[in-house]
Amino acid sequence: MSKIHLDMAGASDIGCMRSENQDHFLIADLRRQLIIRETDLSEMKRGELFGCREGNLFVVADGMGGHQGGERASRTAVKATARYVLDMMQWFLKLSPDGEQDFVDELSNSLRVIQERVWSQSESSGRGMGTTVTMSYLLWPKMYVVHAGDSRCYLFREQRLTQLTTDHTIAQQMLDAGVLSEDDAALSRWRHVLWNCVGGGDERVRPEAIISRLEVGDVVLLCSDGLTGMVNDQVIASILSGSRSSDDAVARLIDAAKASGGKDNISVVVYRILDQVQDECADDSYKATVTTIVE
Repeated sequence: MSKIHLDMAGASDIGCMRSENQDHFLIADLRRQLIIRETDLSEMKRGELFGCREGNLFVVADGMGGHQGGERASRTAVKATARYVLDMMQWFLKLSPDGEQDFVDELSNSLRVIQERVWSQSESSGRGMGTTVTMSYLLWPKMYVVHAGDSRCYLFREQRLTQLTTDHTIAQQMLDAGVLSEDDAALSRWRHVLWNCVGGGDERVRPEAIISRLEVGDVVLLCSDGLTGMVNDQVIASILSGSRSSDDAVARLIDAAKASGGKDNISVVVYRILDQVQDECADDSYKATVTTIVE
């Protein structure tokens, strides 16, 4: 059994023309955890035991829905995603190749649950609102992506940038159907019109799920359309290739979007697979660190 070293970073920027930032992002580790409430072992009192890291969660959400409505929608979506994935711990502990599709289905269902939360928030606030959600769950060597909207997940491997997710826009539907081409001026009016998102109307979200097998050296990028609407794939690939670290890549990508106009909020998450090492929990013994809780 092996595990990996990751270089991870993320940031969200209001951009150059918006009055508020309606984007949110999340980077998190999910581990086996045991909370100690009572014991006669003084060195373990009121502590938490953490076992081997089970995986890493990355989320980008781009809200929509008027003043503060979009910000609330994306905030609700990110918090609900983290809560749902945490409640799925049982799947991570028993995941096997035979149960992989059930696992993907459960991750996809998270967007339906999140949509219910967003709808509930929308009703209580008296305003319609919705959000994109692009979630990447890394359980080495597999990456599971669940997605709705026009935020994106890219894989950068061997100097080649590949968009893994599909833009759920009317423009992309027209391109796929051959109704319009990239050169048609009429396409621009449909580029930001979503047919699929979390909330944003009465339609049920239709999650898109992707499974990828990652390799050492891979770079994964999650971003809102505040980046991709300002910076093309060729420039994104060049920045990822030339960056010293994930922190550097995130900063340079946001700077590039702002230099090109920064018309929207910009959220970027980058993680790199640095190397693969022997898992310290590969044997049968349970090794843990103890973190004291101050109450």
